[in-house]
Amino acid sequence: MSSDDLYRMAAMDAKMLQDRILTAAGRTIDVSDGHAVAQALADALLAVVQDYLTRTSNEYDVELFLEVNGSKPESITSWPVNILAGLSLRRIPTADRHAMCESAVQIAARRLRSTSGS
Repeated sequence: MSSDDLYRMAAMDAKMLQDRILTAAGRTIDVSDGHAVAQALADALLAVVQDYLTRTSNEYDVELFLEVNGSKPESITSWPVNILAGLSLRRIPTADRHAMCESAVQIAARRLRSTSGS
């Protein structure tokens, strides 16, 4: 698979996860800036992937992941895409990726609900 295909798939996955977050959080969430859901997803992915790597790898792998993905990029919307593409590049088992995405959706939805006062 080419890197373009990998990022295209990651972008589709990120969009689907963000739609699920909106549904889980409730449609009363203010998404007018277009970044709140992407930010929530990226933050949640950072947490669940870091936890996963801590359990399944070593501290150097965790440090590398955070070095590559830990800083907020200029384009917030690309942040979760980059993280998801990185999971595919690491060849993390599909079941583990799905479990991390499920956890990230739940975490992000809870955070959005709590910040919106719903």
